[in-house]
Amino acid sequence: MSIWSTQYVRIIALTAVVVLIGGVYVFLPDSAPDRSSSESESPPVTSTRASGANGSQHPLQSQKAPDFALERMNGETFRLSEHRGEVVVVNFWATWCPPCRMEIPGFIKLQKEFRDQGLTFVGISLDKGGFGAVRPYAEEMAINYPLVMGESSVVQKYGGVRGLPTTFVIDAEGDIAFARPGYLPEKQLRARLKPLLNEASSAGS
Repeated sequence: MSIWSTQYVRIIALTAVVVLIGGVYVFLPDSAPDRSSSESESPPVTSTRASGANGSQHPLQSQKAPDFALERMNGETFRLSEHRGEVVVVNFWATWCPPCRMEIPGFIKLQKEFRDQGLTFVGISLDKGGFGAVRPYAEEMAINYPLVMGESSVVQKYGGVRGLPTTFVIDAEGDIAFARPGYLPEKQLRARLKPLLNEASSAGS
């Protein structure tokens, strides 16, 4: 086993232990994505209990979600404003982030289950390597929702996103109904989504 493989296994093991204790968060030394570099290696990371993951409210919660327009892997543009009337899950993530990888299978499952009820996930990658870093992982995992590349302006709009993953749930009215820094279990996210999807369905009927 290579040195990198050994280190990666240790990171995964540490992450698994911390998940049992509380939210997992990978701090970013610089929250603004820099895609000028062709490298996709991760910066130094620290896993810890997420600030705000213990029930405290995120500063942006209950506010209007900032609009953004970001490029997708297929060359199209994802505009948040075009999804008004839907429930949107905005997830800031990166391929090198262990807790991000841990929660993505749950996102895939929820997207498939609730797509026809008006649910849309969008993953905003902060990988320095751009789509070159994201595409292989997206194909390996068969991610079924839009993936876009983050820009510093969007990161700042959403509170400066100091660590990954960070997830925002936006209701059909465009308000931030829930915000969570750190690993977000499928069960907890499902419980947050169901009433919002029911409200959106009732409003549209």
